Amino acid sequence: MSQHNSPNLKKLEVKLKNLTRCILDKAATDSEFSCQLEEILLGDSLNQVIPTRKSKPARSSFKSVDYLDKHSETKLREELNSKTDTELRQILKEESNRKVKDLKNVERQQLIDDIIANADRVLKQGSSFLQVSESVKPASSTSSAAD
Repeated sequence: MSQHNSPNLKKLEVKLKNLTRCILDKAATDSEFSCQLEEILLGDSLNQVIPTRKSKPARSSFKSVDYLDKHSETKLREELNSKTDTELRQILKEESNRKVKDLKNVERQQLIDDIIANADRVLKQGSSFLQVSESVKPASSTSSAAD
């Protein structure tokens, strides 16, 4: 082996180690990716091509109504400001009847304002049901006490 190839081999070795570490980190957090690796690495055939799987787009787990209920509107606004425009559109799509394509040209600030307004409206709707059921309970207990 010549001296000239040795530095290139070292560089290749470092790149392969980094790639392996990256793959292992991804496999540790993504079970579907881990299963694909298992199929590839433990498969019997060297000629077998593993079909690519199209993953479903990740659903937002952020619930603005719950966040507003537990925190203030200011805290919700701060949390929403930390999200990308795509995430904001996804949140608004999931929590309202609007479609993502309808939200494509909406400015960031308007997205945030709409999410907060929607969360506030839903939260107030829920609290109005609680107020109705609380006002019904004393009436029913009063009528049963009269019996």
